Amino acid sequence: MKRSLLMALALALGLATPPATAQDARFDVQLFRPSGAPQDVVMVGQSRPLSHLSASGGFFVNFSLDPLVLVSKEGGDKVLSLVGNRLQLDAMATVGLFNWAELSVDMPLVLAQGGDNLEAIGSEGPIQGYVLGDLRLNGKIAIPGLRRGAGDSGLGAALTLGLSLPTGDQEAFASDGEFTYTPGLLVDYRFPGGVLLSGSAGLWSRPDRLFNGVKVGDMAPFGLATEIPLVRRFGVTAVGMVHGAVALDKLPDQPRDVPAELLFGLRWYSSTGLTFTVGGGGGCGCSLQAPSLRFFSSIVWVPAKTSEWEALENFKKPPEPPPPPPPPDTDGDSVTDDKDVCPKEPGLPDRGGCPIRDADGDGVEDQIDRCPEVPAGPGGKNGCPVARIQGNKIVILENVNFATDQDVILSESFPILEEVAQVMKTHPEIQRVLVEGHTDSRAGEVYNLDLSKRRAASVRTYLEESGVEPERLCSQGFGQSRPVAENDTEEGMAQNRRVEFTILPPPAEGEPRCPGDPVEKPSKKRSGKRPAPRGMLQKKP
Repeated sequence: MKRSLLMALALALGLATPPATAQDARFDVQLFRPSGAPQDVVMVGQSRPLSHLSASGGFFVNFSLDPLVLVSKEGGDKVLSLVGNRLQLDAMATVGLFNWAELSVDMPLVLAQGGDNLEAIGSEGPIQGYVLGDLRLNGKIAIPGLRRGAGDSGLGAALTLGLSLPTGDQEAFASDGEFTYTPGLLVDYRFPGGVLLSGSAGLWSRPDRLFNGVKVGDMAPFGLATEIPLVRRFGVTAVGMVHGAVALDKLPDQPRDVPAELLFGLRWYSSTGLTFTVGGGGGCGCSLQAPSLRFFSSIVWVPAKTSEWEALENFKKPPEPPPPPPPPDTDGDSVTDDKDVCPKEPGLPDRGGCPIRDADGDGVEDQIDRCPEVPAGPGGKNGCPVARIQGNKIVILENVNFATDQDVILSESFPILEEVAQVMKTHPEIQRVLVEGHTDSRAGEVYNLDLSKRRAASVRTYLEESGVEPERLCSQGFGQSRPVAENDTEEGMAQNRRVEFTILPPPAEGEPRCPGDPVEKPSKKRSGKRPAPRGMLQKKP
């Protein structure tokens, strides 16, 4: 694929192409952008930021061979080395903030690079050999809940953001000539033995360039890396990574650009706070900007015995042996069998490992549940539902409240009546319910009797409107004739002002549907003959 992409850039049959717009088409060819913290895996960082106010600084040096060449369309032979080789130095510094964030700066400097005469793309002579690159500012913030502490194992993740300033020389393929930014995500996992697996992905937003018929623009960088301790007590580890970027912009007939490299190296964490890394590798042969060969080395220094220095020293210590296994816990209730009174039944530690008994499963323990066989449901109290069947009654937890001296139901009682309606809907075997209205002894008997009748009728109407069949409901007022408490106290009178729901058996033959209704007379059996209309004589046979 690399050759097909480069042939799209190549000179037709090895001949020079016109130099039109070549000066404006140049871009940053360097995809080797290392991370500068001591335990970052060169091109792929780790999610853990440096410890608070810990700082590090250092240098990365890398040499790449053939990062940007043109080849012939026929045969794929190299025709022109735009950047035949490059030696670059990255001076980097990093500081940690609040154990949650990390800021770093990277100043690239091309120490030397060479190539052929660039007359074919619009400039005389080879590429300039000593130039600045684009200054890079980078930030990292650990994701809450996925922040791994220094020396800890487990999963970690962080958000990253890179900003490149156009300080480099675009003519020397060391700058994009504009501000670019790279948001991204880091996810890694540190195993208890010290092995680190780290992955990164992001978006590199960069200006569009058209270079000899190939479009270069936004890319999606990616990376996957690992660090494996070799001799942990001496701080020697092996690092390996694959990194690259997927081109997001291309011309319709242009193959997609996917520059990538596979790199390996060795690392040494010294007790002086210095971290040395050396390694190399090459491009995958699948795209522009992927060199055929790369070597790199770095030195990163933690200048003081900060928390980060301690983390590096602790990293070199072998992991402590795991503690002996605890006694078995057969029922899995966190109370070991040697202390569990009910070892085969999950329970609570403060109960010696025995469970709470809750027969109806409403979350209220049986010993304090006033309705141990009926679930409380939403709105219930003390283990009892708002409305429940008890004997020949539908019992409610709270009284139905009305406006003073009126039959208007207050809205605070609507949920209670809705629960009563639900009980009747779920128990179709209940054929008749008598809604009873009762009052206290204040006012006269006639007034109270009338008020209780109207209130009972209001409740019956509400239940009908809530979906209960009218033929299943009756209402009757009893006034002050059936008190359940003395009427000489406010509490007693409040108990007497009540609505009750009595479950009635089906009416016997000849009995009215509702108590107090007139008895329906049985209809006479009609003959099969149709009666003659009034005013007309019926003919004799």
